Amino acid sequence: MTQPITQLPHTRVITGTATEQELRTMGLTPSKLTQPCVEGLQSAVAGYSHFEPAIAFGISIWSKIVGALRKQLNDENWKHHDIANAPRSVSPDGTMAIAAVGGDPQTANTDSNPRNARTKGPKFTNEVENNAATSSAPRYTQCRLDLGPGDGDTVFADLQTWILLYFWDRTSNELRLELSLPIDCNKGFVTQWETRIILPTQDLSGHTDLTFGDGMRSYASTQDVDFEITAIS
Repeated sequence: MTQPITQLPHTRVITGTATEQELRTMGLTPSKLTQPCVEGLQSAVAGYSHFEPAIAFGISIWSKIVGALRKQLNDENWKHHDIANAPRSVSPDGTMAIAAVGGDPQTANTDSNPRNARTKGPKFTNEVENNAATSSAPRYTQCRLDLGPGDGDTVFADLQTWILLYFWDRTSNELRLELSLPIDCNKGFVTQWETRIILPTQDLSGHTDLTFGDGMRSYASTQDVDFEITAIS
């Protein structure tokens, strides 16, 4: 159930040198987030075949980016987890997690309000609610979810889950990224961010393996997907 509020929220947008300073407090640097995304995209494109189903390319991009990111963060003593088949990397001090998620064309646009490209499920909604519980920012709505007793998510209930939002702009041949903290959502889409850390845009023009023929899928079919599988006894 949603509950409207009257006070307008404010998102903190961090850019330029302030991005490096903010990431440093997390034990990160911009390149530790951007480089795995470029590598993951390269890997997905290298394995692309137009004989595969339309959604396969998007799944491959997402999974390769997730894999490259988690490998990089593991090298920094982060730990990877897969609760409800939702891949996350948890910081060494256990206070924050990072999830790689495909974004819409407004990703990394400081004058817009981006959102995830595809709807997310209950696990994601619960993470956003956990973020909101520790946020001082007012929200338009409350996307509260009662998971019931015994849910495995409760062990990570105190985590702040940050979203590494990425968007591959095929027209400009660049990868735009931001690390942002969602605090409100509606029907699986983020509607409000508390903080957005804008990462350096990655120019892909020098990557010959990211040059395509006419057979390459349009970007509409290259977004990520959300897996949440519940065992049935």
